[in-house]
Amino acid sequence: MGALGAVVCVAAAVVMCVAAFLPYTGGNWGDGLLTGNEVPTQVTMSIVSGSDVWFVLGTVVTLGFVAASHLGGVRRRATGFIVPAASLLSLGLALKLPGTWKQDGVAYGEPYLLFAGFYAFLAGAVTAVIGALLMVVTGFVGSSPKAKTPMHPSPS
Repeated sequence: MGALGAVVCVAAAVVMCVAAFLPYTGGNWGDGLLTGNEVPTQVTMSIVSGSDVWFVLGTVVTLGFVAASHLGGVRRRATGFIVPAASLLSLGLALKLPGTWKQDGVAYGEPYLLFAGFYAFLAGAVTAVIGALLMVVTGFVGSSPKAKTPMHPSPS
């Protein structure tokens, strides 16, 4: 069951990496000085075009790498602590990033829009948290002490 959680986390990390390249948010923003029949320009932004790209992708790649390490049996206790932290950080980023761009939309008096990249990234982050919880729960269940076997044979 812990392997299932690690597989879920790796798949979620892949989804979030793909979502980083999709249009994330945007709006009909211009310079605020529309004249005549001029329409505001449609602006879309993705995570890779933002200033937080290295932090976001670093978190997601770390999540995927550590979950794959857990799947491979490398330092399962350490990865069991790192994966939940990285997945919660990814979820926090998914919820926080649109708010950082919302200020541009408010400044121009236009609503900001959320696109497919936001929803894919959010779904991947929620899935990663679920997979990390599976890893943690199965880690605690699987860490119960084993019954000791007697050192001497039983009488026959």
